[in-house]
Amino acid sequence: MATVKDIYDFIDSIAPFNTQEEWDNSGLLVGNKNAEITKILFALDVTTDVINQAIEFGAELIITHHPVIFKPVSDVLSDSLIYMLIKNNISIICAHTNYDKAIDGVNDILCKSVGFDSFTKVENTCLNIGSFEKEMSTTNFINHIKGALNCVVRYNCIDKDIKTVAVCSGSGSDYLPLAKELKCDVLLTGDASHHAFLDANEMHILLVAAGHFETENLAMKPLMNKIYKEFGVTCELAVQKSPIITI
Repeated sequence: MATVKDIYDFIDSIAPFNTQEEWDNSGLLVGNKNAEITKILFALDVTTDVINQAIEFGAELIITHHPVIFKPVSDVLSDSLIYMLIKNNISIICAHTNYDKAIDGVNDILCKSVGFDSFTKVENTCLNIGSFEKEMSTTNFINHIKGALNCVVRYNCIDKDIKTVAVCSGSGSDYLPLAKELKCDVLLTGDASHHAFLDANEMHILLVAAGHFETENLAMKPLMNKIYKEFGVTCELAVQKSPIITI
């Protein structure tokens, strides 16, 4: 029977934890590495609802993208997620920026979902560069992204022909200067602030925010399928949706 450590080691083999960003906290964050696993729940985020789903499912392990412990923890009280996990003997493995960077990881899956004719990785970053053989207008590109990701998008008022796109799932607007340096027409990401859009205007680069959830959640099922194929353990995707309501 597979253990938490077996699952951890497999993820480490396809998305090495030592490649995570310095500020990240990926890895085994809660639980017992020697615990035997019969069921795993996969989710983008750890929430009370996700933990309740794991309890109902009978999962001994939850695998998420976003770390359940990100900032320093000063206490673990009875109403906290960590307490709830420990109380119910549920371990947590989080694969965040290491999975973003991995071959067939989050950004690769996002590029495939968008349907680029080709894409490459930018070494030592969470950035991919996707290319279309034929240019398209800003309007057509926006409509293409909305259809490909089934999302609502925010973007700045830049009208240009689109051929080369910098891609970073989640919150990637810090890559604007690098995207500009690499002569990309667009930076496609999940989240972007008011000031990031101002910066993009000054750089004359199209900044497209397609939703943090929408650009990352699509990578959880492929990870689940790989682990199921490797171990044959019973797996399930948590029922989750974006915490953001759009009208």
